[in-house]
Amino acid sequence: METKKVTIGNPVTVAGVTLIPVSEISLSHRPAAGALYVLGTHQPLGILVVSPASRTAFRITGEQVDPDRFIQETPGLKEALAEQSVF
Repeated sequence: METKKVTIGNPVTVAGVTLIPVSEISLSHRPAAGALYVLGTHQPLGILVVSPASRTAFRITGEQVDPDRFIQETPGLKEALAEQSVF
């Protein structure tokens, strides 16, 4: 069984610009021959950059994308941002 969840790291604000790291945590486990195998990963997806003048997003590849598109394309990100009230 595999569980995935998008999380946001602690936002960092410097000189009025807030950086919000976005990552995905995945946990998989399977029983086998009297044992339990567990695998977990923490994969960075990108970063949201928010300033009084603008909002933008960057994928982990460095590609700049529209923040609304990034939120729409990343399952669970909208909910994670709403929970933290940061965007």
